[in-house]
This record gives sequence, structure tokens and C-alpha cells, in this order.
Amino acid sequence: MKTTPSTSNPSVGAEGPVSREATQTELLAGRHRFLPYRPALDGLRAVCVFAVVAYHFAPETWTGGLLGVSVFFTLSGYLITTLLLLESERTGTSDLGAFWARRIRRLAPAAIVTTLVVLLIASWGQWGWSNALRSSDPIAAVWSYMNWHQISIAPTAGLRIVHPLSPYWSLAVEEQFYAIIGVIYLGVRHLKQPAIAMLAITACAWIGGAATALFGNLSTTMAEWGTHVRAPEIAAGVILACVLFLTKRQPRGRATDILGWASFATLLALFLLAAKTQWWLFHGGFALVSVVSVGVLIGLLSDSSLSRVLGWRPLAFLGTMSYAIYLVHWPVRVAIVPENVGGLDGIPLAALRLVVALALAALLHFGIERPFMRRFPASPRRVFLIWIAVSLAVTGLAYGLLS
Repeated sequence: MKTTPSTSNPSVGAEGPVSREATQTELLAGRHRFLPYRPALDGLRAVCVFAVVAYHFAPETWTGGLLGVSVFFTLSGYLITTLLLLESERTGTSDLGAFWARRIRRLAPAAIVTTLVVLLIASWGQWGWSNALRSSDPIAAVWSYMNWHQISIAPTAGLRIVHPLSPYWSLAVEEQFYAIIGVIYLGVRHLKQPAIAMLAITACAWIGGAATALFGNLSTTMAEWGTHVRAPEIAAGVILACVLFLTKRQPRGRATDILGWASFATLLALFLLAAKTQWWLFHGGFALVSVVSVGVLIGLLSDSSLSRVLGWRPLAFLGTMSYAIYLVHWPVRVAIVPENVGGLDGIPLAALRLVVALALAALLHFGIERPFMRRFPASPRRVFLIWIAVSLAVTGLAYGLLS
């Protein structure tokens, strides 16, 4: 049964009409018309992507910057689930083909272009990448199983595991989530309260993933890259989306503001103080971080002071480029090393890497992401066919150039 769309929905904190500028930003972010734009969420993206970049460019200062990826997982879980639930509520159905096609249009073009550039550089023998990259790496990147690929090669790969495409593991986890959440929703959408069923399923996923990390005696690679082990971080966002959707209540009030700031301060402390060598992180720590991320999101979904700070326009703008920044920063890190830049080291080296990464990210964002989202509103069938054809072409190139 179809329901009448309302002007706002408290579960996502809509606040009046969406401006033309916001509509454009939503389009670039791959968001749906039912999910109003919140600049503070882009501000959070900016903070988290720079935590990741700082962790890779200056690991001695931002030892816990890898947790920025954890926040992205939770944010994705919240946004995607809210999108599915709102579309179903307001139209009486949810077009999963269109949903998956939007995800491909949003993520695949920039990722494939970056993969192709890395593949060509490696084939030319530049910067020693031909020794670091194997044909199986770009193939795992375009087909979204990089996390399992790295788990499988870790015992014998040695330093090769830090090849230029290695950060694609987190993209693989997210894309596997998009497939799984769609299948789950397909199974529960005909129930009277699909959100309750999704809440129950994802609560079990959170508990199961956390228990696996804590008691599973996992290898470090499995604890870091396994989809089932990282599931609690995404599940936390799904749980938040389901709870807000079911209660129809927008977070508000002084308590929400305090929770948001306390959670954000905790997150920043973790970025600075946590470390990959710490035992707790790979034994349930990522699941605990997801709780902190939920606290931050609750603070940002209200008209709080934290929301206004993170919604600062320059910060939000950088957040819209966070995906491109994430894609290019690691190839830049691998390419710009002291021996390639006259022995430059320390802060000057990190600054050079940052400038180059931002320049390349801007080129990728404005040259690939924006045009594809604006000018390629193709049917789901066409999107799937083009994605499969291009991915097969990259597979062939990888075998031909790197085997």
C-alpha cells in the first residue's frame, strides 16, 4: 500500500525545503530524493577521510586514523537503510535494481578510472609498481572482493600487500554490504513491519560479528578485512536507521547535543591515541567504535551545535570529495617516497603528498564523479551491462599487461 509523501521525516531530520545547491550535492553524493541533504554528514566525511590520510601519510601522529574507515561503514549503514525504508514507505515499493544501479553509478566510475591509471603505471614499470602489483590486484578491485583477496595472499605476499590498490578492501566490504542489505530487504519487504525484521537481523549480525572478533582466534588480516568481522560497524548504522524510522522521532535537545560532542571528542581521541598494534582493536574494538560513531550520528541528525560546526561549508565541500580523496591518497603515498623526491622526509614529505592527493582528487571528482552522476542517468539494465563490460575489459587488460 502506498503512503503519501510528507514534507519531512524525523528519522532523517529533514528541515524544510532542500535548496538547489543541496539538491546538486545530493546528486553528486548518489543520494535519493527521499533523503534530505545534511552538510554536517559531509563534514564528518571530511574529518574521517583526513584521519585516514594522516594515518597513512604521518602514522606516528595519527596512529588511530584507520578508524576513519569504521565511521564510514556506520554512516553507510545508516544512510542506505534509511533510503530503502523511506522509499518503501512513501511509494509502497523499493526498486532494488535502481538502488544497486545508483550505487554502481556513484562508486564504479572513479574506482575504475583510478584502477586503470594504476594498472598503466605499473605496466610501464614506474616507481617499482610492476613488482608490487600483480594482475590479480586490479581484478579484485573492479570485482569488489579486494578484502578477501588480501586475506588470501597475506601469508605469502609480504610487503606486496601494500600495493597501490590495497585500500580498495574497504570499498569491497561496502559493496558486499550493498548486495547483502538489498537481499535482506527483498526478503522482509512484504512483512507488515520490515524495519523490525531488519533491526532483528542486523542486531544479530552486530552481536555475531563482535563475538567472532572477540572469541574467534582470528588472524590479524581476517580481523581487519573480513566482511563478517567488520559487519558490526555497518550493522550499527542499520540499527540506528531502523530505530529512528520506527520511532519517527528526530534526535533533539541538550542531551543529544552533549552525546554528539562527547562521542565526537572520543572519536578524535581514538584517531590520535588508538594504534593498530593494540590488542583490543582486533578483538571487538571495531564493534565498540561503531557505538561511538552512532553517538556522533545522533548528534548530527539534530539541529545541534556539533551539526553546525561540522556543517561548515568548506568542510562539507571537502566531504563531498572524500571518496576521490580516499581512492587517490594511497597510490600517491606509494609513489611519493623519499628516494623519488630528492630525499624529502617528515612533514615536508607529508605536505607534498597531501597537496598532490588533493589535486588528483579534485581532478577525479570534477572530471569523473560529477559528470557521471549528472549526465549518465541510465536505466538499471544499461548500468549493469556497461559495468560488467568495463570490468571484463579491465580484467583482460590486467592479465595482458601484468601477467
